[in-house]
Amino acid sequence: MMLLQILRISLVILAGWALSTANSELGWTRKRALAQRGHLNQVLLEGECCWLGAKVQRPRAAPQHHLFGVYPSRPGNSPRPYPIREQGIHSAGHSEADTRGKSVSLVGRDLTEKTAGVRSQAEQLAVPEVGNGPVRQAELLGDDTYLGDGRPKDALSETGSQESPATEATITTTFVHPKEPRPETHRKVWARSRHPRQVKKQAEGEQRDPGLSPLHILLWPKHPLKRGVRNSLPEDSIQDGGRDSSWEVEPSHPQGERPVLYFSGRRERLLLRPEVLAEIPREAFTVEAWVKPEGGQSNPAIIAGVFDNCSHMVSDKGWALGIRPGKDKGRRDARFFFSLRTDRMKKATIVTGHSRYQPGTWTHLAATYDGRRMALYVDGTQVASSLDQFGPLNSPFMASCRSLLLGGDSSEDGHCFRGHLSTLAFWSTVLPQSHLQHSPQHPSGVEELTALILTARFEPLKEQWAPFREDKYPRLEVLQGSEPEPEILTPLQPPLCGQTACDNVELISQYNEHWPLRGEKVIRYQVVNICDDEGLNPIVSKEQIQRQHEALNEAFSRYNISWRLSVHQVHNSTLRHRVVLVNCEPGKIGNDHCDPECEHPLTGYDGGDCRLQGRCYSWNRRDGFCHVECNNMLNDFDDGDCCDPEVTDVRKTCFDPDSPKRAYMSVKELKEALQLNSTHFLNVYFASSVREDLAGAATWPWDKEAISHLGGVVLNPTYYGMPGHTNIMIHEVGHVLGLYHVFKGVSERESCDDPCRETVPSMETGDLCADTAPTPKSKLCQDPGPVNDTCGFTHFPGAPFSNYMSYTDDDCTDSFTPNQVARMHCYLDLVYQQWSQSRKPTPIPIPPMVIGQTHESLTIHWLPPISGVVYDRALGSMCDACTEDGMFRQYVHAASSRRVCDSSGYWTPEEAVGPPDVDQPCEPSLQAWSPELHLYHMNMTVPCPAEGCSLELLFQHPVQADTLTLWVTYLSMDSSQALFDVEILLENQESVHLGTLDTFCDTPLTIKLHMAGKVFGVKVYTFDERMEIDAALLISQPRSPLCSGCRPVRYQILREPPFASGSPMVVTHPRRKFTDVEVTPGEMYQYQVQAEAGGELGEASPPLSHIHGAPYCGDGKVSGSLGEECDDGDLLSGDGCSSACKLEKRFNCVGEPSLCYMYEGDGICEPFEKETSIVDCGLHTPEGYVDQWAIQAYSPHEDKKCPVSLVTGEPHSMVN
Repeated sequence: MMLLQILRISLVILAGWALSTANSELGWTRKRALAQRGHLNQVLLEGECCWLGAKVQRPRAAPQHHLFGVYPSRPGNSPRPYPIREQGIHSAGHSEADTRGKSVSLVGRDLTEKTAGVRSQAEQLAVPEVGNGPVRQAELLGDDTYLGDGRPKDALSETGSQESPATEATITTTFVHPKEPRPETHRKVWARSRHPRQVKKQAEGEQRDPGLSPLHILLWPKHPLKRGVRNSLPEDSIQDGGRDSSWEVEPSHPQGERPVLYFSGRRERLLLRPEVLAEIPREAFTVEAWVKPEGGQSNPAIIAGVFDNCSHMVSDKGWALGIRPGKDKGRRDARFFFSLRTDRMKKATIVTGHSRYQPGTWTHLAATYDGRRMALYVDGTQVASSLDQFGPLNSPFMASCRSLLLGGDSSEDGHCFRGHLSTLAFWSTVLPQSHLQHSPQHPSGVEELTALILTARFEPLKEQWAPFREDKYPRLEVLQGSEPEPEILTPLQPPLCGQTACDNVELISQYNEHWPLRGEKVIRYQVVNICDDEGLNPIVSKEQIQRQHEALNEAFSRYNISWRLSVHQVHNSTLRHRVVLVNCEPGKIGNDHCDPECEHPLTGYDGGDCRLQGRCYSWNRRDGFCHVECNNMLNDFDDGDCCDPEVTDVRKTCFDPDSPKRAYMSVKELKEALQLNSTHFLNVYFASSVREDLAGAATWPWDKEAISHLGGVVLNPTYYGMPGHTNIMIHEVGHVLGLYHVFKGVSERESCDDPCRETVPSMETGDLCADTAPTPKSKLCQDPGPVNDTCGFTHFPGAPFSNYMSYTDDDCTDSFTPNQVARMHCYLDLVYQQWSQSRKPTPIPIPPMVIGQTHESLTIHWLPPISGVVYDRALGSMCDACTEDGMFRQYVHAASSRRVCDSSGYWTPEEAVGPPDVDQPCEPSLQAWSPELHLYHMNMTVPCPAEGCSLELLFQHPVQADTLTLWVTYLSMDSSQALFDVEILLENQESVHLGTLDTFCDTPLTIKLHMAGKVFGVKVYTFDERMEIDAALLISQPRSPLCSGCRPVRYQILREPPFASGSPMVVTHPRRKFTDVEVTPGEMYQYQVQAEAGGELGEASPPLSHIHGAPYCGDGKVSGSLGEECDDGDLLSGDGCSSACKLEKRFNCVGEPSLCYMYEGDGICEPFEKETSIVDCGLHTPEGYVDQWAIQAYSPHEDKKCPVSLVTGEPHSMVN
């Protein structure tokens, strides 16, 4: 009977696995191939010079979320909403923790895992907080201006002696026992520039002035910054200066407060009361609103719409404005959309935006319909239109069957929106595009106001709106200020094949052309030299270290990069006698798979996976002797005899990966044991490879390990500092500073149609350097011969074989190119600024730009320092993690999961620690956590248990939280089971369950945390066993105590000719704008900006030269002399007219200021698209020619569904 029960249970388990296998075999096949590909990339080919990790580099399908992906980091460009009143009962996901119990569940399930153990684990993993440095009064100042001689200067002392680069410092560390690898990973959190926000909690019951004019309560303008010609000076940036502001200053204009609604994504739909609007427009209308959507929405998510309330079936009659994923793309590519269906049409027409929506950003939406044409506008740009609908929405008799809803539709699913909604306006006419700009250059007329039939008021909310059915009221909050803070310039993005802002052609060109950006830099590096307990037998000798140091400085000093050497000696015999192997993790030993990187004698040839030494007899096991034939995983390493120091020399025979006495360790284990952070030094480690063919390994600057204890350079001690091999370290340091191999894009490419394949020198493909000609990998000190491969017969003249980033020998390589030097200086400023001995701020690499001009004044704007740091670099402080309004940002500090990790060694919880680093969202990646658990021999995936798979993420500093951002980068199911609960972990062993949340794989999930307790972690639950989570970010509320002592960066404005005072002007930081009133029309002025922090001045930016009164890009007037193709009055890209005033693809712009629209598919055949647009113009027939189409067709084989008659006449499918 017992055997039958066991058999029954086994069959049930196998059946479950079989079902999982049927659904997941394809997904696992792709992930397994990726893992195997990662192994292949890690296997060192014979004679290879260096190894750069297992990352599969692909063209990016989405904008990077890397720390350094754009410059400047995209700020929160709007006032911040705060609650003023709770409407009804709190909705799911937004309740405060119950202080009487351990957790508050907001979903109808009982999660069995308890939080007490979680909390204790978190306390064990927490590390002491770093020193806060000198505590100062917060001085987040406004856009104030001071005379240069009146500025305060606070000098910061430097640690360490100011020795010459050639001076060697030695630091000795003595270990009693090697540390075990720690589960947590330290991460540096970089500040991101953010506009300041001043908010104020509104008094209970405060009412809007009933006498307020309709014009005053209309929507914010599309871009309030569109002030090409200013009529008055901005009060906060005039040259005479102004009053200091700080976090504690209360807003002085309470009448500027604006109530807004926050929809949590639960059932919080609002119904417009019938008495508010007698009849909803049927024939022509315009609806517009400001929305700030969260990342992650239902499919679709309805912001507002008119729906049929009389039908007993779900009907798409009416119209809807919202967000939905791209067609047939699953949970990705979500865009704004406008759908409409009149009663006489059989189906609805849906038009969508031209790009993904931006979460956490205030966006102006508008939709129009005139009885024939429907159009969608995003931020004033017409992004889609259609002529597929016709006639009024409904007959007058059906008017009572139409209802206006906010926050969702009338279906049972609700399709609820998640995010903020500001004022909504409804017009009974079609407004022109110029009105939808709503800027001073496009004023609205009084006659248009007569067609305004509804301006939604949210305070008091119940006067106009009632909950739909059994729904609850959404959260009512208030914005301080009548308009959002503008985003003046679109952040500089890397090209398709790039990774960070240093790959942006415009930015790196400034480093090429403006030599002060390549000024002298003295960089610290540290050689980690391990010796025995007595300090003898070091890995490398002093002669090797000195010889390599001299070669390093000789190679880099001519490019204004010098190196200051420190030697960190580690006295530990155990570490010294272990062989350190690159990429051979202990989990790979004895995993029933031969891993070439572990096929080493001191691993027992991968624990016996690669070769067995003979037959092991049972009487030889555990007999007090180490038998070679039994020393493998299959025989439990002779039952422990081979790792017993009383039996054998364990330094030669202990292969057991679980034994602390084993003879080998991985590079990662060595770094974990030493815990040498890379924040202030480039650390140099030493390791070997299986066949001693490894020369070196490096960490890319965009890797999240770059400045952690897992970063640095790994070199082979056999070659380090040896004559004829000193260029190996130079080559590896080049990788650390962002340089690719010169043969990238030729020998390093995925296919012949790889978009990053380099056929001509380019700044956007290959190695991203236009002064290194395309070349294949070669060790010859000459141009390679012609290559005939699958991509064709190719010559490679002018190959950069003498470049340090080639694979030629020391007697051939001798130089970097100017483009490479520019990249290295850029990355030293962007990522490694704390490696520098200098304490001065990093430079501003982009010239200032003109954003406003009158007869008497000129206004300029500039970007922050390239590092993004907006505060003094006080040693020991955490100010680099603070935004301009005092919000503290931190990524995951420690991660864990009860799910057993996959045998491949990938997708561990540690992958979710630190900033996001997945290159290709929505595709399987090796850089993310996944509950994937694969049974190797059975090719099936183990499904998640009944309580789901979970991942716990902990943050180092508990904070009063504002927002949690979660990067879910891969989903294998499109259902609520993917993310069925998110538990917010609070102090005092409390937690809040948020329930099911919808997310996208290419857009981070953002969650507003409306709770009173301090947040220190989050736990994610899923039934998707192949889901991947890349990272999580916790942002505190403004004015965090962790940021209270931070002093803001100031800026000096330099001008030629000088200002009347003879001194530079000093401006405090948030808006980075300055208005010069000492100008004369027709005069040439040159402006430069330099950052000032800690009493130090950074390098001056490249200069802006401008003749006062001359046209400029962004003035709203198309200037042929500047080569402008359009000018919409701003410096933003993605709206049809780029920041360089050039037409963007698929857009046309007309008028001054330019009104831009997408012409493709709008149903209008314009002259410029006659030859290119089949959709709008049909097939083009050149003048003098006549098209003839088949009038009859015959075929012996014909399908009734596809008759041969379909090939007669013009094409039925108008596809480009």
